[in-house]
Amino acid sequence: MKVLYATGNDSKVYNMKRRLKGLPIEIVTPKDLGIKVQIIEDGNNAIENAKKKALAYYQKTKIPTIAGDSGLYINNIAKEKQPGLFVRRVNGKELTDNEMIEYYQKLVEEVGGKSIAYYVTGLAIVTEKGIETSEIKEDEFILTSKVSENIKHNGNPLDIISVDPICNKYYTEMTDKDFAYLGQTFDKKCVEFIVTNLINKP
Repeated sequence: MKVLYATGNDSKVYNMKRRLKGLPIEIVTPKDLGIKVQIIEDGNNAIENAKKKALAYYQKTKIPTIAGDSGLYINNIAKEKQPGLFVRRVNGKELTDNEMIEYYQKLVEEVGGKSIAYYVTGLAIVTEKGIETSEIKEDEFILTSKVSENIKHNGNPLDIISVDPICNKYYTEMTDKDFAYLGQTFDKKCVEFIVTNLINKP
C-alpha cells in the first residue's frame, strides 16, 4: 500500500520508515511526488494541525495520507516560555537550526543546564473512508545545554541536545537497534494507529 507522509522533514521520514519496516506500506513524500501545499498551521493543538496537513495533501493527491504535528514541553520552564506547538518559531521568528539549538541551550541553562522534556504528538490519517486521529504523549527525555559530539542530525536539530534517559545516549547517537530495544511508547502507538486504520480497517 502506498501512503503519503505529509512532511518535508527528513528526520521524520527516516523514523517513520524505520517504524514501519516489514509492514506492507510504502511511504512516499511530497518531495517524491514533486508537490508542495501551503498550509497555515494555526490549529489550537497538535491534532488540529495534523488534520489540516493530512486533508490538504489527500485532497491534492487522493493517496491515503498521514500527517503529524508535535508540541514540546519542558519541566521547570515558566508557562510563558513553554514552546508548545511553536518549537521552531520564537517571538514570531522562524529559527534556523543553529539558532534553535542555541535558544534551547540557553533556556535549559536557566534551570541548571538540563531538564526533563517530552513531546505531545497529534497524528491524522485521511483516506477515502474519512479521517482518524490520535494524540500520543511521547516518552520523557533529557534536554541538556551540552551538545553531543556527533553534531549531525537528520532534520531535528534538538537531537544533538536530547538524551535518552534509559540508554544514556543523545538521540543523534542512537542506532536503529537502540530504538528497537527501547520500544518507545510513540513508536508502538504510532504503528498501532497506522496498522489499525490503514491495514486492518475493512
